Amino acid sequence: MIFTRRFFLYLALGAIPLLLSGAFPLFALVGMVWNLVLLGICLVDYVRCPAPATAFSVERATASALSVATGNTVAIRIANLTGRPQTIQVRDEPPVEFEIAPETTRQWKLRIPVGEPALFEYTVTPPARGDFTFGDAYIRVTGPIGLIVRQGSVPAGAPVSVYPNLRAVEDYELMLRRAHVTKTGTRRIRIVGGGRGFSSLREYTPDDEYRVIDWKATARRGKVIARTFETERSQDVLLLIDLGRLMRQEIANTQKLDYVVNAALMLSHVVAEADDRVGLLTFSAEPRKYLAPRRGRAQANDILLALYAARAEPVESDYRAAFRFLSARWRKRSLTVLFTDLADPESSAMLLAEIAQLAAMHLVVCVIVSDPLIAERAALVPETVDQVYQKAVADEVITERRRALDLLQKRGVIVVDAEPRELSVELVARYLDVKSRALL
Repeated sequence: MIFTRRFFLYLALGAIPLLLSGAFPLFALVGMVWNLVLLGICLVDYVRCPAPATAFSVERATASALSVATGNTVAIRIANLTGRPQTIQVRDEPPVEFEIAPETTRQWKLRIPVGEPALFEYTVTPPARGDFTFGDAYIRVTGPIGLIVRQGSVPAGAPVSVYPNLRAVEDYELMLRRAHVTKTGTRRIRIVGGGRGFSSLREYTPDDEYRVIDWKATARRGKVIARTFETERSQDVLLLIDLGRLMRQEIANTQKLDYVVNAALMLSHVVAEADDRVGLLTFSAEPRKYLAPRRGRAQANDILLALYAARAEPVESDYRAAFRFLSARWRKRSLTVLFTDLADPESSAMLLAEIAQLAAMHLVVCVIVSDPLIAERAALVPETVDQVYQKAVADEVITERRRALDLLQKRGVIVVDAEPRELSVELVARYLDVKSRALL
């Protein structure tokens, strides 16, 4: 039981006779009677005040699966079962790990009429994938006289699963539509590239390779004629995801691995829509999960399920073991997308020493998640000793990173280095570019 401000006001009024009792002893009796009556009224108020657990029902509505590192709406529906209007305070209990959006609140004060449930919403951002639990809702009910507040919990606990962020699909609608029409032929796209399907003849240009010259057509027309080819529609995409210690680093309270998983799942969705085959290999100190490339949405869903439980481990990743594992199980030339990090010279050196093995068999795209905070500190004009130190460290990190990325590109590796919010967009765009130019 909690006393209200009205109770303390009345209690203060009862103290006045007690203060005057030194001069007028009878006032002491008046003060005691006042306080006893006040306590009696409080008891009546408590008895008449409904118990929250039985007087109200609380229903919580969320998506069937929440998305990591993005805002998710939680809707609360409160029904009054008492038969008369009630003034209450409500507080929901999301998982303690969830961040609540500052512009919303999980606590409300309201008056609920009879037969009209109250509806409220707030926004939470889960920091990681996995299983979490919402707790019961807590309600405070003000008594009918207004002297006390009765507090209790209303059963509303429920488990919730947090999956990689797939809510950003609408951001890539144009790219998905392009992949879809390529697959269905609704609007036939002929892309000049290195595919094996003949498309048409045209006049040769200096940018063309010699191998595309059609010598018979050149002889007939008296000028150099080149063949164009329609890109092969089907290709293989392998997603290699590093689960080592480097992916445990956090950006805005979310591990790099979660951003990588979001981008990888978005790419697998686009690849499936384009009717290409997509496969998966996760690894750390040793290979973890392998899914051979297959077509279809079922494969994209299998990749989602495989990555839902993937966790970054506090170990050094073994690139050599992962690449050898892959070469023993998949020999066809494919677009191999390696998600990793180059946080320090040692890890960069290990990757650079082994990447040639992978690049010799496949077209490799190396995906790196950059931390915007490092760029901000590097651009900072220092005013304190601490800021000088931060800027120096940021400059060193960026220099080492650029050196490693340059070496990767010299080895024929395509590099995607983007901040978390741009990662999926950049990766999908690079995949479509590779597909349109028939680089495989």
